[in-house]
Amino acid sequence: MPIPRSDLLHDLLSLQERMNRLFESSLGTGRLEEAGFLQPGFSPPADVYETAAGFVIEIELPGVGEQDFTLTAVGAEITIRGERRLRGTTRPECFHRMERTYGPFARAFRLSAPVDVDGVKARFQDGILRVDAPRQKPR
Repeated sequence: MPIPRSDLLHDLLSLQERMNRLFESSLGTGRLEEAGFLQPGFSPPADVYETAAGFVIEIELPGVGEQDFTLTAVGAEITIRGERRLRGTTRPECFHRMERTYGPFARAFRLSAPVDVDGVKARFQDGILRVDAPRQKPR
């Protein structure tokens, strides 16, 4: 007896969805993560560039509130850690599709020169965190 076309399509889409989840979950694990170099969650995209006064980091943090991340500056390294949380009361198992990534994140940026830690300024607007880090003045 032939299988109805709609069942085949449903089975194929279901298989594709399971393979996508398997592939995505395998990307976040590995020896680097076990060694503590990577954290599970997601890695928000960032731009880092140099200006006459110092360095600028712009990092995309949509869905993250100002209270959900921290910024630390030590020497020539700036680290941003936080967490993007699932909002509302919907349980993840109720989703038909879940493409956005949630969980903890950490990004560390090693700059080419030490920064004036006391002069670092951050502005968070429209889901973009902008960090201005002036160069440390020679002593």
